[in-house]
Amino acid sequence: MNAARKRLYAVGLTVLLSSLACVSVYGQTNPPGERFVFYLDSNSHLHELYAVASGSDWTDLDWETAGVPVAASGSALTSIVDNLGLVHVYYEGTSQQILEFYQLEGNAGGWSDRSPSSLADAPAAVVGSALTCLVDRSRGNNVIHVFYRGTNENVYELYTSNEGANWYSDDPTSLAGAPVAASGSALTSFIDLSNGNDFMHVFYLGTNDNVYELYWIGGGAWHSDDPTTLSGAPTPASTSSKITSFIDNTGGTASIMHVFYPGSNQNVYEMYYSGDWHSDDPTSLAGAPIAVSGSALTSFINISGSGDTGMHVMYLGANENVYALHWVTDWSYFDATTVSDGVPATPGSALTSFQDTVTGGVRLYFIGANSHVYELYWPSEGAASETDLIAASGGTAAASGSALTGVMQPN
Repeated sequence: MNAARKRLYAVGLTVLLSSLACVSVYGQTNPPGERFVFYLDSNSHLHELYAVASGSDWTDLDWETAGVPVAASGSALTSIVDNLGLVHVYYEGTSQQILEFYQLEGNAGGWSDRSPSSLADAPAAVVGSALTCLVDRSRGNNVIHVFYRGTNENVYELYTSNEGANWYSDDPTSLAGAPVAASGSALTSFIDLSNGNDFMHVFYLGTNDNVYELYWIGGGAWHSDDPTTLSGAPTPASTSSKITSFIDNTGGTASIMHVFYPGSNQNVYEMYYSGDWHSDDPTSLAGAPIAVSGSALTSFINISGSGDTGMHVMYLGANENVYALHWVTDWSYFDATTVSDGVPATPGSALTSFQDTVTGGVRLYFIGANSHVYELYWPSEGAASETDLIAASGGTAAASGSALTGVMQPN
């Protein structure tokens, strides 16, 4: 690991916002529970849908009209809320650079954009690269990490600290001596912050269909593992299968890592680490329908102690309905589309989700056959409602095959 990374944890970086174009629309102080959902329209413009927690009024903002660079056609999207409560969104630009759209710190508010790839002099992303990001909040840190696939199919990292305009890059694949990613591989990541840790974990698919792990546990090196082999789990359906993950920190020193993917029989499988890697078949254990071929996946764990607690993994069935696998003490499932009397997703729809930080319920987003972005909300299994966010906001429809990403402001 280079010296720049080590310095990030010790000192703040100078924020050179004066050199950036500011798009001032509303203040950065987001009310608790404010929801943000991002997607691309048919012109590859980045759109933001947002609503406050206390109401269902949605607003659609087309950020290209404010000078934000357009995305590459079919770009992935990923987003986080950082340690200061500011929203960051990442996507691939038309020159294969990774771009950032982010809220500014301070009472002046507003949004801005920049190119972390250019600032870090980082390798180009492969066309259509997956993206994943995380933020290190340990020990007062506010270090943002973004991962993407390069043209050589190595998984690269971009990182910065304290809202800085200074970005750095690394090549975790080479540093770990890990296999390259498969063309079309998904990416997923999380950080273990239990007991003062700041251990990063990134998962991807190799050319042999196995799920591989890159992990950083401090010091100067990245490491790699082959959870598929170590757990004896079935391989994913293909090298383009979706994967999703999270970490359960409720066990104190015994944090448990969870990774989900569809197998060749279209069951959603789980690999989990609790000292060793193990595998499970939540679909069979819950008696749930199989996923449609190529289904997106989204997941999170609610450890708040309120609302719909436990693990949540969502996917699309053969009827394009949204199915939710849920675990508290055993795996169960329900059909959120049918329960909500809602419309099914369009084939190939992206999915994104998060815990409602106010109610503890589930918020899930998908694209319908009319290219509208929909929200499914359920406070607990068996009761769900669906909202057409494009109709509610009077906004622009999503592009066919648009990615989705969303975050919610913590309380």
